[in-house]
Amino acid sequence: MNRKATIYDIAREAGVSTATVTRVVRRDPHVKEATRLKVQQIIDAHAYTPSVSAQNLEGGGSRTLAVVLPVVSNLYFNRIFDAAYWEAEKNGCSVRLFQTMENQAISPEIVSELLRCRMDGVLFAGSIWSADRDDLNSALQKLGRYMPVATICPDDVSLECICIQSDLVNCSRLPIRHLHTLGHRRIAFLGGSMHSRDTSRRGVGFLEQLRLMDLPDDPAYHVDAGYDMESGERAVLRMLSGLDRSRWPSAIVTFNDLVALGVMKQLKKMGLKLPDDMAIIGCDNQFFCAYTDPSLTSVDLHPEEMARSAVRELLLARESTSSSFAMVREATLVVRESCGAQLGFRKL
Repeated sequence: MNRKATIYDIAREAGVSTATVTRVVRRDPHVKEATRLKVQQIIDAHAYTPSVSAQNLEGGGSRTLAVVLPVVSNLYFNRIFDAAYWEAEKNGCSVRLFQTMENQAISPEIVSELLRCRMDGVLFAGSIWSADRDDLNSALQKLGRYMPVATICPDDVSLECICIQSDLVNCSRLPIRHLHTLGHRRIAFLGGSMHSRDTSRRGVGFLEQLRLMDLPDDPAYHVDAGYDMESGERAVLRMLSGLDRSRWPSAIVTFNDLVALGVMKQLKKMGLKLPDDMAIIGCDNQFFCAYTDPSLTSVDLHPEEMARSAVRELLLARESTSSSFAMVREATLVVRESCGAQLGFRKL
């Protein structure tokens, strides 16, 4: 190596974890003799001297996990960061936040910065938008040679790392099933962008469930509407203005709860009563859903649980040379009053 060897270089060449390298340096008697000799030979060959941060990788020193998010101001990603932070702290780790541009895939600059900072593990959320890109998979594999990698990603993503997957298809099926039991047959979907992998996965579940229940699939009921309240206001006004009242949907499913708030505001401006004239279901189960008027039925993707699982898996993966698997966290429907059901009543 032309540059000074790091603990990650030694671990990779020896085929062991960074924790094992640290134990060899500290002359831990519990290390197998064959492993100790192999690691020590590589240490000697590279004249490796552990830095303070390397010595902290095992034992009483600090460990730091990276969390890479597109926008912390987004309530969904804020919940992921908070949960990851407190789960890491509970396990004696600190967390460092790295931000990407919104909807941007993992960039070479982020990869270089993570390697330079010598993180003990990294969690990506909201930045796996183009998982079929060869360079994205290569970037994750490169990181994986030096640290464990976890992602919170759509449920159709296949990556060589720890994948905690959102149940996006089912999160669109659940609202339709519920609305169907309440008698709704004309159901619209507003929000997101069909250019987004996230939205397209939800769209798959939405259309499949409509067809399964033999419900009308009217293209006018599918409107890209962005991700915020203002987008929801504009989208529902645009949709309803383009339809004869006899063709209006009786229920609307939105991409997220913020879009749902905008939809509810606009419908009230138009003199409609909720849920008597139109039912609404959001997604994300944000804290304010219980306090809207009427209270908002919403799909919960459980971002906190996914973040906590990711942190736990990252910490477990530090003891192995590689870790690659996928687990799906099922979505659930939290029934409130915006569809006409009574609070706490669930009929699925």
